[in-house]
Amino acid sequence: MIAKVAPHALSGTVAAVKSKSYAHRYLIAAALSGGRVAFGDSDDARYTARALSALGFEAVFDGDAVSYGAFRPSQGVVSVDVGESGSSLRFLLPLASALGVNVDFVTAGRLGERPMAALTETLSAHGVTATAHSVRGKLTAGVYEIDATISSQFVTGLLLALPLLEGDSEIRLVGRAVSAPYIDITLEVLAKAGVEVKKTERGYAVKGGQRFCLGEAVVPGDFSGAAFPLVAGALGDGVTVEGLDLSTAQGDKTVVDVIRAAGGVVTTKGDRITVKKGALRAFTADVGETPDLAPILSVLAAYASGESRLEKVGRLRDKESDRLSAIVEMLAAAGIASHEEGDALVILGGAPHGGAFDSRSDHRMAMSAAILAAFAEGESRVDDMTCVKKSYPCFWEDFARLGGRYEVEGR
Repeated sequence: MIAKVAPHALSGTVAAVKSKSYAHRYLIAAALSGGRVAFGDSDDARYTARALSALGFEAVFDGDAVSYGAFRPSQGVVSVDVGESGSSLRFLLPLASALGVNVDFVTAGRLGERPMAALTETLSAHGVTATAHSVRGKLTAGVYEIDATISSQFVTGLLLALPLLEGDSEIRLVGRAVSAPYIDITLEVLAKAGVEVKKTERGYAVKGGQRFCLGEAVVPGDFSGAAFPLVAGALGDGVTVEGLDLSTAQGDKTVVDVIRAAGGVVTTKGDRITVKKGALRAFTADVGETPDLAPILSVLAAYASGESRLEKVGRLRDKESDRLSAIVEMLAAAGIASHEEGDALVILGGAPHGGAFDSRSDHRMAMSAAILAAFAEGESRVDDMTCVKKSYPCFWEDFARLGGRYEVEGR
């Protein structure tokens, strides 16, 4: 489906969507505890919630919430659908291994092409046979060396699984961990579930035989989703997002600092963050730890005066789409010049015009294109508009609530 977007400044108030990063982790902790989570309505979180049921956890769904009961593993090989959710696959592969459940994972989109070898190789060295789409056998305790330079999700998967093993284990990180704030979220959730993990010089020490004890979890507001309306506020007449906590471990809260650096006027009150337009200027942002912010920050750069830089962008190539080339293509369609310079993307701000934007079925690209189009000169088209369901299902409703004008082509 294609959204035809007419320019119109955005303003008003919306509620933050629930963080799918927390939701994935709380869902696993709740399943292992017999707890309950209101996980939101993102497709990714729903895949994890249903996948846990397929693994053998009794589950009672109530809208966007689920309560888990006893674990009764199925016999034989279980088919588990994880859609395009990298977190679901990379967290549940080690978990299934620890539980001794033989699984074939069903994936969609580019997920089957994304890097997995570092995780499957370390799992296969500890009693199981693991591939990017399957696992057979039961995991044993020991020393797990993992290349942490590819994805923090590999580390999180091990942290969630190893406490279930009979013996103690150690995670040794090879290289500097990327997206480290996401590991901090994992450690926070584990602590709330009563699971002990100790940091070491080389990684983490994980005691075996632990019990997860999580009653009812509250999933916080999502800064990666809030980044879209917050940047819209910096471009237009002011936007407030409710339900955000700046004390969170979420690395994407740095969007607030970047907006300030770019000249946006930011005020906070309780759980409300308001952004208003200022004299937008060029900025530099390191997205190595927060790659999900890169698409929407490229939109901010497109409207900022001067030459902005997004640094450490190489990892963007391995997301739901090749986001680096997708960003360059989106900006070019709006008449904005950009180029790679080493591991940075340099963007020359100006006056974007409307265009035909290819989302590449990537939720963050579709939402970024919509915000770009709202302030551009002339009408725009955003294809595959429904892919936003992956993380922000109510995006188009919020877009309209803020004054965004669009119609669905052909409806």
